[in-house]
Amino acid sequence: MKSAEITKKIPLELLCIRLLEERDMYGYEMVQEIKKRSDGLLELNITTLYLALKRLNEHRYVSMYYSDAEAARERSRIYYHLEPAAGEYQRKLEEEYEMVMLGVKRFLEFGQS
Repeated sequence: MKSAEITKKIPLELLCIRLLEERDMYGYEMVQEIKKRSDGLLELNITTLYLALKRLNEHRYVSMYYSDAEAARERSRIYYHLEPAAGEYQRKLEEEYEMVMLGVKRFLEFGQS
């Protein structure tokens, strides 16, 4: 399955929230972490990630701020910060994900016993 097809099936907002629980990050850093932690199975397009972060920002689960460039040649980055309001939303996303996974598992196991 192509990476773009897999991306449509993952709970991307949940992955973003889980990463931002650890520390503030910028978009490309998040893409790299997702790829690393999934052993390369989840390779995201940066635009796809930014759309998820935009949705989280619109609902005030995530805020954004610019970093101060340390060197003149370095460009400023937009960092994302997890807001306290994201906690309840994260629990909801985790419950939905678990229900979907359980439903698929039961479907695949149906009639095999």
